[in-house]
Amino acid sequence: MNTLIPLILTSLEQVDEGRSIRTILRYHIQDNDLTNYDESRIYYHVFEIYRKLNLIDLYIKTSSSSFSLRKISFRMRALLRLATQLLKVEKENINHVIELLKPHYKKINDLELENILHSINNLQEEVLYENKHDFASKAALRYFTPTWIIRKFIRQWGEAFAEKILSTFLTTIPMYVRVNDLKSNMEEITLGFEEQEIAFTIDNGIPNLLRIEKTPIPIPRTIEFQNGKIVIQQKASALASLVLDPKSNELILDMCASPGSKTSHIAALLDNKSRITAVDINDERINILRNRMKKLGVKPIDIVQGDAKQFSKITSDTFDKILLDPPCSSSGTYSSRPENKWKMKQRDLRWYVDLQTDLLKEAAHLVKPNGVIVYSTCSLFHDENHNIISSFLQENEDFYLETPLPIIGTLSTTPHGEVQELFPHLHETEGFFIAKIRKRK
Repeated sequence: MNTLIPLILTSLEQVDEGRSIRTILRYHIQDNDLTNYDESRIYYHVFEIYRKLNLIDLYIKTSSSSFSLRKISFRMRALLRLATQLLKVEKENINHVIELLKPHYKKINDLELENILHSINNLQEEVLYENKHDFASKAALRYFTPTWIIRKFIRQWGEAFAEKILSTFLTTIPMYVRVNDLKSNMEEITLGFEEQEIAFTIDNGIPNLLRIEKTPIPIPRTIEFQNGKIVIQQKASALASLVLDPKSNELILDMCASPGSKTSHIAALLDNKSRITAVDINDERINILRNRMKKLGVKPIDIVQGDAKQFSKITSDTFDKILLDPPCSSSGTYSSRPENKWKMKQRDLRWYVDLQTDLLKEAAHLVKPNGVIVYSTCSLFHDENHNIISSFLQENEDFYLETPLPIIGTLSTTPHGEVQELFPHLHETEGFFIAKIRKRK
C-alpha cells in the first residue's frame, strides 16, 4: 500500500481538477509498471472515495471548523479524503493511517493533519444525520448522491422508483464488450477469452455483445482490445446504433462522434460499405477519434472538426440517417462514473439543455426528407430527454416519432409517440434514453 499512496493521491487531485477516473488511471497504467493487483487497488480507493464523496467530505467538515475544504490545496484535500476513507470506510487503525500518510503531508494553518484525523476517527456516523429529516436529505447520505438530484428523481417518478435507481449507485453495472466485426468474429473472441479464463455470457438482445462476468486481467490489457478486435461498450450505447438501422449506400452523420464507440459500431453494421461523416468540436477528442477509427479498421470515414451546431454552414450534404448523442449530464452513468455526480451542478443542466436543443434543431436541417434522426443520451433527467423531444416535435410538424426498435428497455408513451428508456435497476446497464425521429417525405 505504501508504494501506491503517491499514485492514489495524484489520481485524487486530478479527478478533483475535473478529469475522469478512467482517463487518469489509463495514463498511470501506461506510465508505470503496475501489476494487475496494484492497478485494482488504486482504482478501488479512487473509485470508492468518489462514490461516497459527500459522506467523506461531511466527516471532514464536521470534524474541523478551522478550515474550508474548498480553500485548501488539492493535495491536502486528497490526503484528508484518503485518510477518511481508510478510517471510516475501511476501518483502519488511526495510528496505522497516520504513519502511512505522514511522508505525504505538511502543516496547514499550523494545524497538524493528525489532529483532524483523530477527530474524524472519533466521530460517529449518527451525528452526520442530525437535522436531516426529509427523505431526500437522508437518501443523499445513504446513496451518496447530491440532494438536488434525488429531488429531481422524486419529481419525475416518485420516491419508490427513485430509490430503486439510487440503490444501483451502490453497485457496479456489468461490463460489456462488443466484438468488432471489421477485425474479428465472435468465435475467435470467445475462444481467446476461454483460453485466458475470462468468464462471459453472450447477450441475447444485442448481436456481438459479450457480458464480462469475471476476468483475471483488465480487459484493456488483453491482446484482443489492444488490436482493436473488441470495443468496451455499454449495452445501452450499442442499442443506439441498432435503432439507427443504417443501410448500405446511405449517407450517415454522427454529430457528436468522439470517442467513437457508436461510430465504429455503425461502420461494423455496414461492413464499411457506406460513407460515414463523424463530427466533433474538440482538438483532443478529434485526435482520439482518428486514432480509434484507425485502430478499429473503420473506413471510409470523413472526420470533421467543427461545431455540430453550425454544421450545415460548412457542408452542402444532407443525410439519410443522423445519430445525435449530444453532451449531457451523464446522470445515467453514476454507477460506473461516480465523479460525474459531483462535477454536475444544478445550474449546469440548463447549459446542457440549451446545447441539446440547438443540436437537434441543426440535425433537422441536415436530414433528408424521409430520413431519420436518432436522439440518445446517457441521462435520466427528463429535461434532457422527454422535454427536448416534446418541444422539438411541437415546433416541427414535419417530424414524427417512430417506435425505436429493437426493444431491450422500457417503451414509454409520450403525447407524440413512443421512446425507449433503460434503467440501471431494470436492465443492468447505464440509464439511457433513445428517440427515433423521422422527417416526413
